[in-house]
Amino acid sequence: MPGWQAFYQEYGEQVEVVVIAQDAQGAEVARPWVEKAGGTYRALLDQHNAIGKAYNVKFVPVGIFVDEEGRLVRSVGSVNIDKGTLRGELVEWITSGAIPGAWRNGDKGAKPRALTADEQEADAKFQRAIALLKQGKREDAIAELKRAYVLDPKNWLIRKQLWAIENPGMFYDGKVDYRWQKEQMAREDEELKK
Repeated sequence: MPGWQAFYQEYGEQVEVVVIAQDAQGAEVARPWVEKAGGTYRALLDQHNAIGKAYNVKFVPVGIFVDEEGRLVRSVGSVNIDKGTLRGELVEWITSGAIPGAWRNGDKGAKPRALTADEQEADAKFQRAIALLKQGKREDAIAELKRAYVLDPKNWLIRKQLWAIENPGMFYDGKVDYRWQKEQMAREDEELKK
């Protein structure tokens, strides 16, 4: 997130940057990562995945760009301010007020779709897992998350929360091990085929 911090230092008077951590385990688990990033912009926690449900987001990180009226001005999706054209597009938007052409041609006007029955059930299991974690019932929470990901296997938010609870060393001890994640996903995908 150093790129976002640099952007915020330069343009913070003209635009608000907010980072929203998504961690089912709560603020005590998310806080060290937010603090380590060193951002001076606002940081929030979405423990219950309200943003994910509202915008049909199944992975992180994503960017959600809204104007002063609360209107979506760019398609919700992956963002990396350090690569590609995003930084220039943001500067264009905040300095001129004009929405960049690449954003206008995107799918921002599409309304979020309703969750399917399986996605709704997966979310209910996700929410139950959070309640179980708060009660100290880690193993029961893991079981609920496993059932949730079977219902919604393309939902990376569910998978990563499950992995982080089962294998915290792969997430919270230094750098995130993306190679391990790919291997874990392959194992799980094989299990789903059975």
